[in-house]
Amino acid sequence: MRYELDTDGAWLVDPNELAQRLGMATSHLLSQMRRGLVSTTIVSGSGLDQGRSRITVQAAGTAWQGTFDDGGTLMSEVSF
Repeated sequence: MRYELDTDGAWLVDPNELAQRLGMATSHLLSQMRRGLVSTTIVSGSGLDQGRSRITVQAAGTAWQGTFDDGGTLMSEVSF
């Protein structure tokens, strides 16, 4: 899994990969997103974590968190 930034600096990821990590169908994730029921938090690292980002996505009673390096490559992940 990788993330990329769009021209406005917004975080982009393949919805199929994200839905799989959240344990739901892509169509359900997209429906939840359209209804404003998906929450995303992005925290940029500092100090020893400089250049890394921790992204947390919450939807439909589940959550996924990934840590990405500055090139957008997933380094670690956890679901809860």
